[in-house]
Amino acid sequence: MNEQRSPDRVTTAATLGRLFDRLGSTLLSLEAGHLDASTQVSAVVLYDPLDPPTITSGTIVLGVGLTGPEQMAAQIRSLAADGAVALVVREPVPTSREVAEAIAESDMVLLGLIRGASWIQVATMLNSTLSPEGSESGIVGSGTDAAAELFELADAVAALLQAPVTIENLSSRVLAFSADQAGTDEPRRQTILGLQVPDVYGDMHRAQGVFRQIYTSPTPVFVKSVVSGSLPRVAMRVKAGEEVLGSIWAVVEEPLTAQRAQGMVEAARVVALTMLRARVAFDASARLRLGLVSMLLDGGIRAREAATQLDIAADAACVIALGPGERGAGDEARSEAELQRVTSTLNMYLQPIYPRAIAALLGGVIYAVVPLRAAEERMQSEMVQLAREFVSRMDAPSRFFAGVGSVVPSVSELTESKAEADGALRVLRSRAVVGEQVATADEVQVDWLMLRISDSLAVDGIVATGPLATLRTYDAQHGTEFVATLRSWLDHFGDVRSASQAMHVHTNTFRYRLSRLSEIAGIDLDDAASRFGLMLQLRLLG
Repeated sequence: MNEQRSPDRVTTAATLGRLFDRLGSTLLSLEAGHLDASTQVSAVVLYDPLDPPTITSGTIVLGVGLTGPEQMAAQIRSLAADGAVALVVREPVPTSREVAEAIAESDMVLLGLIRGASWIQVATMLNSTLSPEGSESGIVGSGTDAAAELFELADAVAALLQAPVTIENLSSRVLAFSADQAGTDEPRRQTILGLQVPDVYGDMHRAQGVFRQIYTSPTPVFVKSVVSGSLPRVAMRVKAGEEVLGSIWAVVEEPLTAQRAQGMVEAARVVALTMLRARVAFDASARLRLGLVSMLLDGGIRAREAATQLDIAADAACVIALGPGERGAGDEARSEAELQRVTSTLNMYLQPIYPRAIAALLGGVIYAVVPLRAAEERMQSEMVQLAREFVSRMDAPSRFFAGVGSVVPSVSELTESKAEADGALRVLRSRAVVGEQVATADEVQVDWLMLRISDSLAVDGIVATGPLATLRTYDAQHGTEFVATLRSWLDHFGDVRSASQAMHVHTNTFRYRLSRLSEIAGIDLDDAASRFGLMLQLRLLG
């Protein structure tokens, strides 16, 4: 029976809520049933219809061999009778009436697993996530013992305080959290799922001076509820010497007793030492990833050296470039923290599907190098699908885009794939198209060429002259929108109704603006050559 072989079967003392909270944002989705966070999980087994495993109470079943709604419905009833608490099947998950009825009749939940993930690798990840002795990292992607200890400490502090606990760094990023979700609220749920305190709550605490009070107090600080329906918190700084490393937060209903407050103070000292160890290990791991990705993207001999270290020297490979949309002026530290979080999440997302893939943040862009079996055209389609699924699953304040390079036969040629990924990403970021977030260079070639020509003109110091320059000057002096009006009219091929709707103005107002800009700049909008020239200027010279 496969129940006796690791990682097919894993003994653990965890809960279903802990599993879903820690893997739900990247690997799993709740498809049917009511997820009771307190449900005890005793084991994880791979289901093989030719060698069915022994199911005990609290088992999570990985439905490797389950196909078709009828077979799935029958197995759900059988597994539930044996005590299974959850069934994981590959997406897309059948949502037939038979399956829905079977789930409704049982106490099980049906979870979906992202396509492409290896079942053995997923079982291994569940092992590290559920087992108290596992190697789960509180800092995603670090894989260090110290980071795993932070989760154990979070559980210990939660038991001491009788309250759910999170351990956070100075950017309010969650490094670890207790498995117990009893007595929690919506802000904690959002924090755990995103591994980051949502900006709305962090901003409120910052405006009220809460962080300043916590970081300067030698004892726990009681923090009142910031939004209706949420619970108060008690927070304790984590300090090593003169350096504040972060804080411990617990969801409570009232201030701590003197005994528990002292216990939290002592716990913070232990957490400080563990955070220092985790930070050192994580920094080393992150630096290594950064160096290897940088070498791979340089191409040539350096790429081959890095590929040899990663054991991908003989593989084809593809580069994916990810980044947020164009940002306005804002909190640069927060933007950098968001990029770091997405980088860590991407590494975690790639691990079960492409174990040798590697991602790092370089110059404000997240680059992923994905080794593949062969340099075939269909492989690039797989990479596009991978990027689409990752972007769609992301839970980040900013809207992210992904450019996918071509699949090259050798890592020494990754510079070509990177150039294409960069070009596609730049086009997507510059566009205002709401639904398009992933593309290859071939799909946006014209726009990419236009941007490259525009770059050359800018280097040569060439700027717009003639009627367009006249309209820009007039807009700057009078606060009008004649350039935007002209652009909208040209973009909509002279369709006044569509162009006016795009600018959110009345049709008559739009027509009046067209008439005025023609008079001011001396433009003959009926002349095809004039229209073409203006379109080129707007595209190439901004």
